[in-house]
Amino acid sequence: MRSRTPRSNGRSTGADGFTLIELLIVVAMIAVLATIAFPILLRARISAHEGSAIGSLRAIHSAEAAYAASCGAGGYAQSLEDLALKPPLADVAFIEPPFDTNGAIQNGYETWLMAASGAGTVLSAADTCNGSADDAVTGFVAERHPVTVGETGVRSFAIGTEGTMYQRNDGAAIDDALSGTIVLP
Repeated sequence: MRSRTPRSNGRSTGADGFTLIELLIVVAMIAVLATIAFPILLRARISAHEGSAIGSLRAIHSAEAAYAASCGAGGYAQSLEDLALKPPLADVAFIEPPFDTNGAIQNGYETWLMAASGAGTVLSAADTCNGSADDAVTGFVAERHPVTVGETGVRSFAIGTEGTMYQRNDGAAIDDALSGTIVLP
């Protein structure tokens, strides 16, 4: 007589793999984890972009100081294009790509450099040592704002002649008068 081996929990003893229910549970767990992780990753990316925006504004401020000391007779450039021009006998410009043109986009932020509201002329463009397109002026504002508010960044940032950093919490572009800004704490 043959003896019969009992089956355990409805499966044959040689079956390998997962049941449909087990696969559905794993997929549901992955979906829940992704739902939790996505906003965290987005916030981390936005924070990184904002940090980069602040750092690049400090670099632009340093480039303006070098321009004023060497080419502008104490006056500042009005555009990134003027800062990107090499002075005579120099191997490098005051600022390097990607910040060599107004409107340049890097890390989800657009960059602009302009004369500050009410700035006067210090030196005509023709007299600057690097052949600037615009006159050297008494003050400047450099600003960076997110290309897509909420995705690439939340806040806009600016730096003025004196080196004070400003922000706008709505992500809008900052003008030459620093309208709607507060000092970055």
